[in-house]
Amino acid sequence: MAVRNCAGDGCRRLLSISVIPGGNPVARADPEHFAVHFLLCTLCRSGFCDRCLPPESPFHRLRACPKCGADLVGRI
Repeated sequence: MAVRNCAGDGCRRLLSISVIPGGNPVARADPEHFAVHFLLCTLCRSGFCDRCLPPESPFHRLRACPKCGADLVGRI
């Protein structure tokens, strides 16, 4: 299972970068430690879980990285 750390301030969740449709079953079974929904920055490569960058966040709506301002892409 490929994983990355969430770049959110103080967040200890891991981002499950999986090609399995619907996400890795191990990650889905442990939502406190793994996020299967996340956004990745196209420039600085930072990743943000769905708790650190929720849909109501202005950065999420603009699809702009909170660290560098570049475009965000991903699975949310």
